[in-house]
Amino acid sequence: MAIPSESVDPSLKAHTELVNWFTQHGGKVDKSVRIATDASRGVHLQVKKDWPAPISKETRVINTPINVSMSWFNAMNYSSQRGSFPNHGVEFSRSWMESVGPEETSAFFLMGQYLRGEEGFWYPYLCTLPQPGQLSTPLFFDGEDVDWVVGTGVPEAATERIRIWVEKYDRAIEELEDIGFEGVELFTWELYLWASTIITSRAFSAKVLSGAVQPDDLPDDGVSVLLPLIDLPNHRPMAKVEWRAGDADIGLLVLEDVAPGEEISNNYGPRNNEQLLINYGFCLTNNPTDYRIVQLGVKPDSPLSKAKAQQIEMFPELAKVTENHYYIFNPNYPLLGPDTAMEHSIFSPALFNALTIMESNPRERKMLEITEASIRITPAYGNGHCIYAALAQMSFELMAHAINLKASAEDLPSQPKTLNQTHAKVYRDSLITIDESALIIALWTISRGRAHERGSSWEDTKALIAEHDARIPAGLLPDDVISRIRVRILERPSIITKNGELFRLVEMFNLLPAEMQSPAQSCFNRILQTTGPEVPTMPVDPTNLFATLICLFVATYNSPEARSKLPSRVTRWLAFLLENYPLAMDTVNDVHPDLEKSRDTLRLFQEYISAAQPGQCAYMDGVDWLSENSGWLSPEWIQWSWTVASSEMVMLPLEPLQILKMDGPLRLNKQPVLYIPQEE
Repeated sequence: MAIPSESVDPSLKAHTELVNWFTQHGGKVDKSVRIATDASRGVHLQVKKDWPAPISKETRVINTPINVSMSWFNAMNYSSQRGSFPNHGVEFSRSWMESVGPEETSAFFLMGQYLRGEEGFWYPYLCTLPQPGQLSTPLFFDGEDVDWVVGTGVPEAATERIRIWVEKYDRAIEELEDIGFEGVELFTWELYLWASTIITSRAFSAKVLSGAVQPDDLPDDGVSVLLPLIDLPNHRPMAKVEWRAGDADIGLLVLEDVAPGEEISNNYGPRNNEQLLINYGFCLTNNPTDYRIVQLGVKPDSPLSKAKAQQIEMFPELAKVTENHYYIFNPNYPLLGPDTAMEHSIFSPALFNALTIMESNPRERKMLEITEASIRITPAYGNGHCIYAALAQMSFELMAHAINLKASAEDLPSQPKTLNQTHAKVYRDSLITIDESALIIALWTISRGRAHERGSSWEDTKALIAEHDARIPAGLLPDDVISRIRVRILERPSIITKNGELFRLVEMFNLLPAEMQSPAQSCFNRILQTTGPEVPTMPVDPTNLFATLICLFVATYNSPEARSKLPSRVTRWLAFLLENYPLAMDTVNDVHPDLEKSRDTLRLFQEYISAAQPGQCAYMDGVDWLSENSGWLSPEWIQWSWTVASSEMVMLPLEPLQILKMDGPLRLNKQPVLYIPQEE
């Protein structure tokens, strides 16, 4: 293909010269395609509009010969029986290249080829690349463009990348100066920033050279390959293409039919909008593979840190893994296994498991399972507490993140003025959509935990979904996103298998037999309302309230005659608590890291209960089923109940979806509930 059959756009003159150079060196472009340009897609590859039929899958649209690729192998002037990679006039000492490594060598080699200008072998190719000063990643944002990424993760990511690159650049330059490299002053920081960005945004894995390089000569990492023309097609998520490496060339094949006039896209992989913006300088509206990367603040002495340390001790190779895979997916995310649970389809398994460990109580942490693939609390009766607590904590984080993103945009213009701002707005909006979608799904599981009167039938589920949808403020998310959330909820099973496991204080009385409910509630209220000169003020704390009621439940359980009247769910639960929280064991140490404060709270609570004459309250209100040895509000049982309440309580967000639509400062109100598992 010397010149496309259709008229050449003057703005594509450099690309026409690139194709001519490319074909002169053995490259091939299929006769069915051409290079085109327009305002929305920029320069791109498309099937010719006048081509008589769609091109079929397995069509090799571009064939790039190895001899026009550019990589570390060219800088090394590599040659073997399989192939050779000339340096084309840019030479660095072998000792310098070995010192700085393949990554820096590649960047400086690209800089050197750029400085050669028209004399350079790759000059026609370099002319088609964005030139220094034309790149649009956030590393090059200035002025008002920067304001559009404030509040997102981009500024920190860009700053960290600049910090790393500055260190590498300074070291490489210093070593070049030490060996007296001629023209070192031309290798400026600005040119290095350009070269590194070009490699980051356009280079391919060294695997594409596997047919021309001896296997033992491929470095472990750091080698990237620039491939003229194959790097031209735009990214489209889920585009069906393949880069096929041969001994002498690399082919770009389409694996789907493409009609005349349609664009031929590449596929950079499942990149989210943050990666696309930072690495390539653009974002995609409704990007199906979008997700948010979450940074967890984990203390070194936390249960999660200890579990990770134990995992590395068991599987030392994991020490090399630096990415945690803590992601929140958008509700359209397509790359999920068929058996992925509903919660894991939004919160990546690594994130979800990490949160459950962070929010687990000491009882649940005894069920910690560590394998090479994961660290998790194993599913079992009673282990739903950490799941609800993790979802609640994530809900608070999602609310805060979405509201802060909106707040940071309040002073921005109503519409972006530049292309950089347009992409930044797409990125900001996509983060908010991910946050709000994930919040709705997290709250769905929590709402099931609050649904005491609903079973698991299809009719029950439909009614519960209708109630859940009714809580979503109008206009919070587009209808298609709401619809996709609903599909995600319905198409995948939840990790939580039972409804109705989270109880507000007043709801716990409903677990008692009908004849016990009214006396028990009257007795409970009388204790809380007891006042007098010798009775200290009741410490206002939900732990104290739940502890009082738990003590009543366990005292009922400890009275043989009363126990026989309790529902099986209650007796199963109380037996489980007594097994996991032995009365003689001082579990306060395990529950509360802030021991002094927690012990003070417990001490004041015990003083109040002691002065409130609980036995008299029980007698006056008709709680006559308690035996003398039941332990009703005795000091040791109060401490036991208080420890149980501290461990088994969950703090839920109160009206979180309504808060998202409110103006003014963020108010994260909380509602305490107690986790009482359903029978298996």
